[in-house]
Amino acid sequence: MSDAKSFSRRNVIKGAGVATAGVALSSMWSGNRAFGAETITVADVGGSVGPTLRKAFYDPFEKETGIKVISVAHDSDPVTQFKLLVDAKTYIWDVSMVTQDHVARLTSPKNYLADLNIPAAKGQDVLPGMLKSNWLGFSVFGIIMAYNTKTYAGKTPATWADYWDTKQFPGRRGLYKSPWGTLEMALLADGVAGKDLYPLDVDRAFKKLDQIRDDVSVWWSAGAQNTQILQSGEVDIADTWTSRGYAAKVSGAPVNMVFQGLYSVDGWSIPVGTPKLDLARTFVEFCMRPEQQAVYSSLSANGPSNKRAFEFMTPEQAAVLPSSPDNLKHLTELDSTWWGSNYDAVVARFQEWMLG
Repeated sequence: MSDAKSFSRRNVIKGAGVATAGVALSSMWSGNRAFGAETITVADVGGSVGPTLRKAFYDPFEKETGIKVISVAHDSDPVTQFKLLVDAKTYIWDVSMVTQDHVARLTSPKNYLADLNIPAAKGQDVLPGMLKSNWLGFSVFGIIMAYNTKTYAGKTPATWADYWDTKQFPGRRGLYKSPWGTLEMALLADGVAGKDLYPLDVDRAFKKLDQIRDDVSVWWSAGAQNTQILQSGEVDIADTWTSRGYAAKVSGAPVNMVFQGLYSVDGWSIPVGTPKLDLARTFVEFCMRPEQQAVYSSLSANGPSNKRAFEFMTPEQAAVLPSSPDNLKHLTELDSTWWGSNYDAVVARFQEWMLG
């Protein structure tokens, strides 16, 4: 694992400079501000990700096209908000940041998503499964493990079975207060191979969670909290999302990340019926560009979906990204179709389990 400080300010500025040059040379809308002083509203996850999205996508897009991007933060699970704005035809968003399991829940039994109208040929450099008719994945995040290098200065945890092994690896533990990803970690700890995870054996997962329940010091519920408990030393070992573990590490905390677990992808979808469909499509296609994705990944430590983005990064930067080949081979894709069909029932069961 490379030192997270290799994501230096100099490298990020260099990447941003390349992206700016790429925008200037682009022929997609070269010199064309035909859209005039239009605006679109983009709903994203907010927090520390917001400024990164603005630097990598929102501001360069506005500079090139003249279309101003107004950003707002949506709920951690935006599906209900998304459905309400379409059903009520109150289009407070024109584009929204969603995962594939959100997409599954937004297309069945009723479709809430517009067609992106991006030809397949334009997505030839995009990783498999990350460009669909109604969704563009651009931010690959890992659901992995992070541990305190001072606590585990000798033998270090390397698998989810190690996380569950409180005798060999004693310490305060953190775990996501949601079944999403957490059930998969329990099954990996119980010896299930990544390729055999789905459909999830929910009973087996909860049985395994029973074993670790009393050893969990913090049930974290938001990404910012995850970073905080790793930074402060409130926990010695926890599950984490790659960008959150990385944020703790670059802050100076003695944290190392283990690329064992899952990956999922945040992407863009457009609500069906938006009166700004053409503008929204233009924005989403802009976010496919490898040079813009390189800026985003260099700032966030979430991996790009466009394979060519790695051409605009150093090997050290690529080494801490979940979609780099060396890391991706150790991760299993979270099955969004399974979660789309089972989310509500499993969440209800998890909440009952938490109550004891």
